Amino acid sequence: MDALKVTFTFTSPVVMDSEYPIHLDALVAWCVADEAESFGAPDPWAAGDDLSHALGKTDASDAVWVWQASRLHFVPASERVMMNMIRRCDPLLYMEGFDRGLIDAKRKSINSRSGQERAYQFLMPYQWFERAEAWCLGDRETLEEVLKRLRSIGKLSRNGFGVIKDVLVESDEQAIDRWKVRTLPMSMEGAANVMYVHSFQCLRAPYWKKPNRVLANEPVVV
Repeated sequence: MDALKVTFTFTSPVVMDSEYPIHLDALVAWCVADEAESFGAPDPWAAGDDLSHALGKTDASDAVWVWQASRLHFVPASERVMMNMIRRCDPLLYMEGFDRGLIDAKRKSINSRSGQERAYQFLMPYQWFERAEAWCLGDRETLEEVLKRLRSIGKLSRNGFGVIKDVLVESDEQAIDRWKVRTLPMSMEGAANVMYVHSFQCLRAPYWKKPNRVLANEPVVV
């Protein structure tokens, strides 16, 4: 596996509404699963568990290992902006869904004032970025091919946010150490000159799956 740097550039601002990092291996896993789904695989998301053709992995005596890919580092080009959004409640649309059998419920009623069907207003933060960078140990040609499937990063891509302009995969000796700027097992040494704190996080994708969280080291990135 080669020491690589992956750089994303954008044609639109990126929605960043969470303090949780975006790991490069999570994006690669999505691309692999998306490709498997296009081929008609019976369980395409399971295909995203094996990234060994694209990324290196740490040695492990048991389940405590990670893909050798860092979290994304975003380089700002503007201040963060708050966008006002409204989540509407449409009772007639819900009732049509009930009648057509699209919504499975024990009772055909909704509460428009509370609960998950209610309408509400919220602010969504977005920001222009010069680029997003990540480092990894991997196969350059495979990563270039796999990442072609990635069209956007961040939320609200359906509204045109986070659209990727270009993905550049290049050699970078810093990746030998910089890939460690990510969530690491407690027993693993982190990157040089980077402070880590203890937290409960997933070591591999899917990073949103809370039952998979373990005590880990999280880099403090400013």
